[in-house]
Amino acid sequence: MSIVQKLKAKALIGYRKLTRPETIDIGGIRIPVDEQASGGLLNAFYGGYYERDELRLVKCTLQPDDVVMELGTGIGLLSAYCAAKIGSERVFTYEANPSLKDKIRSTYRLNHVAPSVEFCILGDRCGEQTFYPSKNFWASSTIQRNSRNQAIRVPMKSFNEETRRINPTFLIMDIEGGEYELMQYADLHNIRNVLMELHRGFIGEEKADFVLSALQKSGFRINEELSHKQNLLLQR
Repeated sequence: MSIVQKLKAKALIGYRKLTRPETIDIGGIRIPVDEQASGGLLNAFYGGYYERDELRLVKCTLQPDDVVMELGTGIGLLSAYCAAKIGSERVFTYEANPSLKDKIRSTYRLNHVAPSVEFCILGDRCGEQTFYPSKNFWASSTIQRNSRNQAIRVPMKSFNEETRRINPTFLIMDIEGGEYELMQYADLHNIRNVLMELHRGFIGEEKADFVLSALQKSGFRINEELSHKQNLLLQR
């Protein structure tokens, strides 16, 4: 963010902490505010910059004929936007954290959309997977990042089988380091665009380079003009 944007966000955070709105608008999408969220997450909500960069990339790229597959629904901001623009029947999203069910459904109700949402992980096969939910839901992962995060078992479906079933053209993924494991077996089929948050600081430079190399071998190239920091748009 620029200095002006940071000052505006700071002022907005201060105002909203006083008024405590139950919902806020980010990019035309209403989302519920969880006042029990950590300070950093609550500030992202109140400052209006929660998933702002990802939403900007979706707005620049999404086409009416796209079919969206999203890994990591969060609270449903991006999938709600996509559904509002191209129709709920063209949006498929997957969230491993079962504690987000009510928040996701609330986001969809607020925006009068109903994309397909499944509460599971997409992996190399069907079965179950260990998952580590975090109080800061955006830090939840299949990798234990904090010893205080207790492991749970969650359902897992095959990524490649779901890709064949849905036939997506646009893949969105923010899976907190899971991108490294995914790219070891992923068949990207007819996907044209990949919007990915690449967690270099989490998985390390070598694994991050592997993710990009695997995508490049599948014909994808980074859109340098639109990509910003760890939020990358790759196209083929």
